[in-house]
Amino acid sequence: MKIGIVIPARLESERLPNKVLREFFGMPMIEHVWRRAQITNPRIETVIATDNDQIISVCEKFGALTLKTSNQHTNGLSRVGEVSKILKWDYYIVLQADEILVEPENLDKIYTEIENYPEIPFFNLVSKLDNLEELDDENIVKCLLRLDGTIMNIMRKSSSVASKEIQKIITEKICGIYGVSNSALQKLVQNGPTRFEKSESIEQMRALELGFTIQGVRIERNYPSVNTIEEALQVEQILENDDLQRELLKAVNAK
Repeated sequence: MKIGIVIPARLESERLPNKVLREFFGMPMIEHVWRRAQITNPRIETVIATDNDQIISVCEKFGALTLKTSNQHTNGLSRVGEVSKILKWDYYIVLQADEILVEPENLDKIYTEIENYPEIPFFNLVSKLDNLEELDDENIVKCLLRLDGTIMNIMRKSSSVASKEIQKIITEKICGIYGVSNSALQKLVQNGPTRFEKSESIEQMRALELGFTIQGVRIERNYPSVNTIEEALQVEQILENDDLQRELLKAVNAK
């Protein structure tokens, strides 16, 4: 079974334009993400999918394989659907280009889950929330899990009447890393955007709304992705001060 990583990337981010090319410690964010993917299991091929020639030029300089896509895609799921016609893999791990703090071991973890349970159409990394404020942070996509670990609901803000303390216990963070089988991907792309996907701007909602099982894969640590200038500054602080992230930054620079 062929399992690979696709990093969908675009420049036209509404909240932080050009963020994938924003430099962190002398390296564009897209390169940080790609190099972290290279630290994973060597069997995992990594491809960057983008509609932008500037991104392609930058990526080619650091040796990444890129595929140019249409500029009509509204999210990463759609962009991966296009390159799947070329790659023809059995399973796609979608690594968002703003997940600069991704831990390579978590990419290995979702890869192993796919290998062990290839009949499941969709996997998504999930983690615990760090604090009560994240419950109301619309930049953080959240979910509720069933007892078997499958995702029951996805949202940006909680609608629960429980106390914030209880909500934090029962709510998980949706990470920007998921795996989708080729057969499920084709059906999702063929269907097109769904109501809740569009209204919430959450691409995984399409799979949930169409009745696909999404298996949550729990990871220990919860790091921010980069959606705003505040998060970009927060990421810089983490790269400087977090022991694990400092070691990963050294490993990235050594690649």
